[in-house]
Amino acid sequence: MAKKQAKKATSANSKMKWLKLLFIKLVVLSLAVVIAFGVYLDAQIKQKFEGHKWQLPIHVYGQAMDFAKGDALTRTGLIERLKLLDYSRNDHLTHSGQYALMANKDLLEFVRRGYETPDVQVAAKHLRVQFYQGRIKRIYDVKAKSQLSGFSLEPFLVDSIQANNFENRILVNLDEVPEFLTQSLILIEDRDFYDHHGVAPLSIVRALIQNIKAGRTVQGGSTLTQQLVKNMFLSHERSLWRKIKEAYIAVLLDAQYSKEEILQAYANEVYLGQHSKKSVNGFAMAARFYFAKQLSELEHHQQALLVALVKGASYYDPRRNPERATERRDLVLRLMTEHNYLSRKEYEYAVSRPLDVISKDKILSGRFPSYIAKVKTEFKKIVKEQAFSFDPHSGVKLFTHFDPLAQTRAQNAVARKLSQLESAKGSKQLQAGMVVINSQNGAILAQIGDRKANYKGFDRALYAKRNIGSLVKPAIYLTALNHQQNYHLATPLQDEPIALGSESGKRWQPKNYDGKYQGQVLLIDALSASRNVPTVNLGMELGIDKVTDTLRLLGVDSYIPQYPAMLLGSIEMTPMQVASMYQPIANMGYKRDLHALFAIKAQHKVIWRQNNEYSQKVINAEQAYLLNYALQETTRTGTAKWLSNMYSKSRFAGKTGTTNDSRDSWFVGYDQTELAVVWVGRDDNKPTKLTGSSGALKVYGEYQAKRKPINLVVPKPESIALRYFDKKQGTHLAPGCENVRLLPALYQALPKPTMCQRKPKKGEAFEKEPEKKKSWFERLFGG
Repeated sequence: MAKKQAKKATSANSKMKWLKLLFIKLVVLSLAVVIAFGVYLDAQIKQKFEGHKWQLPIHVYGQAMDFAKGDALTRTGLIERLKLLDYSRNDHLTHSGQYALMANKDLLEFVRRGYETPDVQVAAKHLRVQFYQGRIKRIYDVKAKSQLSGFSLEPFLVDSIQANNFENRILVNLDEVPEFLTQSLILIEDRDFYDHHGVAPLSIVRALIQNIKAGRTVQGGSTLTQQLVKNMFLSHERSLWRKIKEAYIAVLLDAQYSKEEILQAYANEVYLGQHSKKSVNGFAMAARFYFAKQLSELEHHQQALLVALVKGASYYDPRRNPERATERRDLVLRLMTEHNYLSRKEYEYAVSRPLDVISKDKILSGRFPSYIAKVKTEFKKIVKEQAFSFDPHSGVKLFTHFDPLAQTRAQNAVARKLSQLESAKGSKQLQAGMVVINSQNGAILAQIGDRKANYKGFDRALYAKRNIGSLVKPAIYLTALNHQQNYHLATPLQDEPIALGSESGKRWQPKNYDGKYQGQVLLIDALSASRNVPTVNLGMELGIDKVTDTLRLLGVDSYIPQYPAMLLGSIEMTPMQVASMYQPIANMGYKRDLHALFAIKAQHKVIWRQNNEYSQKVINAEQAYLLNYALQETTRTGTAKWLSNMYSKSRFAGKTGTTNDSRDSWFVGYDQTELAVVWVGRDDNKPTKLTGSSGALKVYGEYQAKRKPINLVVPKPESIALRYFDKKQGTHLAPGCENVRLLPALYQALPKPTMCQRKPKKGEAFEKEPEKKKSWFERLFGG
């Protein structure tokens, strides 16, 4: 019996030893697995945290606006620009992005934001600007107490081209996050942030007690580190295994990185809203999404709202649930007051403020789809041609010539005038495309693809190919003026009914728009009045092939039909192509490629820059001057004279265009620096009842109503002089003749003037012909 018991004891001891050994092995194995898993997770953390943490969107910026003493600008005009940049009025000027109205209506004070250009970082500056009679009189640096010769405004953030993961963010360093915001965040979300090691069990217990007392969830249990881990490394599934991984990674993260590094990552990672398919990540992007401000410009109540959204961006969405958002915001402010981060007075002011959230139509992303479409096309082409090697999601910045003021004015002009035209003319379903460029350097300033702002559908500025009608005529007259010996502005052209036959036996009989014929008109009048028959006669005399060559020289790359109807504009072009064609005309013969982009910056370096030096001379100075003179006459007395009647103190040049049955209404207009092309028509190509003068010209006029045009002044070449010509026959006449017209001409190519037997009237002055230098024989013997 004793032996049996001893045997059993021995067996039990052996079993216990085996179990202990098995337990030890399992513990060692588990530790090995945990350590191995930790090594694996650690490698993931380093790869994510020390490399590019995020796929950043490509930010597209406009061009900084420069102003100098003496420039034409009013206080109202500057305020208009500041508002477009989302400056707010604050008579105390507490930080950048604010302006103050002075008692003196000729003064404006504001704190200009700091900003980045392709080459330099520009600091914020407190400025006071004085105006006098529509011009800048004085610029004063308030902090430095010194006068300046000029100032600039920061580039407009046009849009963000989204990264593949659909996360939208603007990176900030921790020192760029307001202290009040970080204090609020730590107080509400993780009070022991600086004391725990990634996980804080006591915080969970304390949060539970606080929530029970409040009767609702007012404080979270997860640490900021755990929240960061969940957003950066894990999915949002609710499971025990995910929570274990979250805690483990949080401990590893806290062990390897400082609290400041973790807090900075959190400030850029936290999810704070949704805009269409794009998530709003980080406090800086949220500041722009909800308030259209930089993060540093937010007031206490706005910062508190962002902290409130951390709890649940959808649940507390201030646009959909304003009452719920206000309640949560005020809770944050109350807790900050109780912990002495806010005074009682500051608290009462903050909770009395509205949410101040901007409407969705003012949200940055997607506001200018037509312009962004052009930017994307150029960017892809540049990257392909230059074979750049860079990470497109590492914070690339595209700098463009976008002018928010020109864009806004153009969009408003299109929307407003098309509605008026539909009411007045009985037209329906009108659409428009518009392009505004700097005629001197080819920079695209604004682009409208639809009458509806922010429309992301068919882009008429880039893709609506329509017959250009009379817009082709300047190319025909330029071809003639290039034949210096045969044509000048006073050359008479036949204006009588004609019929042209084709090889197939068809007859074409072009007619003037008014159905009348004058028998004969001067070349300048035929162009300015846009008369069809004289133009066709001239084009056929010159040769269609010669006109085609001129169009190609001007940059027309569309198909050009080689039959007479081409002379009246049976060429299909987009508004952007028309702008390219007219740019060298407005720029005195120098052609520049139209472009939106002027610089690309990646990894804090400029990797591409537009060559602003290159231009191609495609028109001689003399012919460019004469053509511009004729196109100015179009706006003075011709088909666009309405423009001069409306803006009598401004000088423009331009050309109207109308196609068959008034299907397309066109106008090209320009002043000293800016050229705009407007097309008005219907997508179904049905008649609009509009001509170039009654449609597109009126849109252009509406656009000019909100800006201050710079008078067109075309420098006259030395070889051009004013000469007298017979009003009817165009004969070159000497001073003193009757029924004459004074026109510029390349005088060396003119025949000798015909003398007239008339003395000048009292007080009448004539321009004298240049005296011919006499030879020694003539000086001695006369002649």
